Parts: sequence; C-alpha cells; structure tokens
Amino acid sequence: MKPRGKSSEGPFSIQDVADAAKVSIATVSRVLNNPELVAEGTAKKVREVIERLKYKPNPFAQGLITRSSRVLCFALPDMSGEFYSELIRGADAKAHQLGYHLLVSSEARGTPRSAEEATRGPGLGLADGLAIMITEPQALAWRGTGDDQTPVVLIDVEVDGLDCVLVDNATGTAQAVSHLLERVPASRLYFVGGPAANFDTAARAAAFRESLAKAGHELREDQVAFGRYDVSWGATWMKSRRGGGRRGPIGVLAGNDEIALGVLQAAEDLSLEVPGDVKVVGFDDTRLASLVRPRLSSVRVPLADVGAAAIDLLATRIEDADLKPRRVRLATELVVRASSGS
Repeated sequence: MKPRGKSSEGPFSIQDVADAAKVSIATVSRVLNNPELVAEGTAKKVREVIERLKYKPNPFAQGLITRSSRVLCFALPDMSGEFYSELIRGADAKAHQLGYHLLVSSEARGTPRSAEEATRGPGLGLADGLAIMITEPQALAWRGTGDDQTPVVLIDVEVDGLDCVLVDNATGTAQAVSHLLERVPASRLYFVGGPAANFDTAARAAAFRESLAKAGHELREDQVAFGRYDVSWGATWMKSRRGGGRRGPIGVLAGNDEIALGVLQAAEDLSLEVPGDVKVVGFDDTRLASLVRPRLSSVRVPLADVGAAAIDLLATRIEDADLKPRRVRLATELVVRASSGS
C-alpha cells in the first residue's frame, strides 16, 4: 500500500507508517520506543513498513514521548571566527561518536541566566543536556540549576556542583613571556588583551604579570592593555605606541590571534619590521596563525579538544546523574614561528 498523497521517494511521516500498517500513531511510537508493549505480530508488521518506507524517526518528536531526544545543545557566546568553529568541530565530532545530534546556539545577545532559558527556542527545550561557554562574570548570575533537571557542563569557568572544562592559560602564557624575554627587556614587553572582565583575558594578564614579577621587573601600568578580541583593537593599540619599535625592539603577547594580526598589520603600516622591531606572539593558535606572513607564533589552545571534552562530560552526566562533579583542565603550549624570531 502506498501512503496517500506521497510519492514513492518519501520522505514519510509517522502518520504514513501508521496508515500503511493500519495501526495508530501511538502503536508505531511504541514499536520504536517500547517494543515490549506491542504484540509481536503487530510489531513485525510495523517494522516491515518502516523498512519499506525507509522511515527515519524525527528525534524531536521522539523526545516528546521518550524524554530522551539524543540531542545535545552547545551554547556559545558567538559562532564567528576560527576560535568558535574549532570548538564546534570538536563538539560535533564527539557528539556523533557518542550517538548524539548536536544543536549549536549562539548567545551573542547575552549569556542565558538559567539552563531553562538557554534551552528555549525551536527544538532546544528537547535537548537532553546543555554545554555552555561562560566568558564573563556578569553571566554568573546564571547559577540557577538547582530546580532544573537538565544536565549542564560549563566551559571556561568553575562553578561548584557542575562539571567544567577549563584551559590552563597560565602555563602557555608563562612560556610565551619566557620566550619573549630572551629577545627583549622586560620593560619593553606588553600584553594586549581582550575585555578586562573576560575570564581568559584576566587569567592571561595575571600570568603575564606574575611572569614579569618572577623576572624581577616591576610592571608599569601601560604594559597591560585591555580592549576587544578583534583585529582593529590590535591595530589601534600598536599605532598608539608612538614610535614603539624604533627605539629598540618591543615584544607583544596578544590575547588572541586576531589581536596579534592587528598588531602585525599596524606594524607594517608604521614601516616597522617583524620580528626585527616588533616581536609578536598570539594566543589560541587558530588556523590564522599559519596563514599570515610572517607566520604567527602563538600559544596553542586545543580548541577542538575543549569542545569534545564538554560533550564527553555531558554525555557521561546524562548517563549517571549521581557522579561527583568533574573538572577537565586542558594544557596549552607555545608554538614558535617567524613573528617572534626563532
């Protein structure tokens, strides 16, 4: 029997399966989700129709009945640029490996205040769990998971009682500072970060200060600057140096690779040589670091591994809600290229 109104090509709905098998939609649903509740003869007939029509259940529709959609939500502050694309790539690969669908949500308008709010929107309320990146303190108003049964994993921040994925910013920063101090005096070394309140910026700036203090240098206020995680901020900072690089080389540790790219571009505009006049190290080691010329030294953050670790923790939490909260901290390391001198 050919379902009414359908071509032989499909796609077919659960109603089509029910019509072809001459059973109710509820019976088809039980065959898919609780086959032990259906008489074997009826179940066999429904399965034959499912196979013949090549029907594939909608995970969202299944979630309404089973309360298990096999969908995970991955909420990020933004989705543009190499940084976020690598996080998503790692998360998606891990979700696929574990048999989950990944639904990515950009929270560029602001971090949600609760897991419930984060999983609103088309289909998000059916997610089995939520992995969310929280980058700034004001988002810590988001703590209200006590009455929410949605499993949650946090990225970039530690909150008591929740699984977290963190990055060891201190080690990579210390390696970068040590590398630059071999090439410039401490008094001519600068950190150019993103927003001051950003957790990664704050951690990297703190490690920068600590490294210079261990080198016996009393940090000047102008040696640490905060702005935005973009190319224009790096260029603006570099052009504000008023001849920096002409009175001897300076070293710059940028808060990410985009800021570093802005420094490189502005140095070229100022007729300064890299790495002769300006020695630059970025952070994150995105694909951008290998595309620019000179190739950019950068502190490698295993971004794909961060995304994968968050999904792995989330899947484990879904399977066992009684596990003690876990923290995964991923290592960083300096990758030296031409922009800072070999």
